[in-house]
Amino acid sequence: GGKDAGWPRPACGSEELSMRQLIWLYWGCVFLMYLSQVYYPTSMQLEGPQTGRCHFMLRKADVFMIAAIVWMTCFSFLRTSYNDTGTYIAHFMDSESVADYFARNGLLDWTGNPLSELYRDAMRDITTNYHIYFFFPAFLSSFAVVKLCKKYSVSPALSLLVFFSIGTYVMYIAALKQCFAMFFLLLALPYAIDKKYVRFYLLVFVAVLFHTHAFMFAIVPLLFGKPWGKVTIAFFGAALFAMATYDATLGAFMEYAQSMGALVAEIEVFDNNAINVLRVAVYWVPALLALVFRKRLFSDSTRAANLFANMSLISAFILMIGLVQAANLFARMAAYFEIATAITLPWMIKKLFTKRSAQYVTACAAVLYFIYFLYEFGVSKGFGSGYSSITLWQFITSLFGG
Repeated sequence: GGKDAGWPRPACGSEELSMRQLIWLYWGCVFLMYLSQVYYPTSMQLEGPQTGRCHFMLRKADVFMIAAIVWMTCFSFLRTSYNDTGTYIAHFMDSESVADYFARNGLLDWTGNPLSELYRDAMRDITTNYHIYFFFPAFLSSFAVVKLCKKYSVSPALSLLVFFSIGTYVMYIAALKQCFAMFFLLLALPYAIDKKYVRFYLLVFVAVLFHTHAFMFAIVPLLFGKPWGKVTIAFFGAALFAMATYDATLGAFMEYAQSMGALVAEIEVFDNNAINVLRVAVYWVPALLALVFRKRLFSDSTRAANLFANMSLISAFILMIGLVQAANLFARMAAYFEIATAITLPWMIKKLFTKRSAQYVTACAAVLYFIYFLYEFGVSKGFGSGYSSITLWQFITSLFGG
């Protein structure tokens, strides 16, 4: 006790203030990505040969991208509460030393998120300030998302808007382990696109050691065919089967996972909380566009375009299972693939419409997704009542305080 003396407390604020901060972040970062594309345009993202073969993470970030990354990072790592934040803080403050971690062979517990534990213990050896612990996953995930949108999206601003609207960013705030895993999975994507599968699977394996559910990314090499082909129809059929036989199928899967030593709690799988139908409908937008306009969209599409479209389909299929129950579990699992929706939707709009019409449709999409965002976080999830944070200045002074 006493180690967190002089600890920065949450800045005074109401629910309205927290929600207003989130809306400022939303539109501010979207505008920054718009300026990035205006002043530092990139082209040929999902069409034709890739411009420059270097990994998207290695490409230089412009000043607007850097500003968006900093803003997104700060909003995340300066939090004092939201969702599982209190649990993460408690585990951080009570964590063992790195020496103890290795003494009990913690790294060999492959189904127990060992790299997440090692990271937590290493940070606790260094500091008692949990904001420093939150900083690295917040920064790495924000960095990867902004870079990914810039490299692959035909409209980085719309992509970031969709990313915020469907809740992926807020999910990264809520789930630190999954946030870390996503960084490595996003790093792995270009290797899958270039058929460098050894590097791809090595990065997926690292992600699994941060969060077990990342193993689902192993299916990515199957997702390069045309959407609504044999592979995606098979996954769709599997999702429908899982819904129809939920208790038997998911019960058997849970028992098998537990026998392998995986951390699967029965309350997560059988919690009687079904996912909101509206949310599933929003996730299905790219899937329906891909189905109705399959020929126009994919007659000459690239591997990368097919991949992002198929990933958005997979996220919709996974979320759909949550209509039965286990809303939180399936929302978190769908989140591994849902960022692809942010990449594929602008590409679909650009390909289906003339330039003038595409601008109108983009504006309509932006308004509708923002309305959904307000509903999801202002009404459904009550973000404002759950989120609180300190200011950047309070964090900086805490580094030099007692």
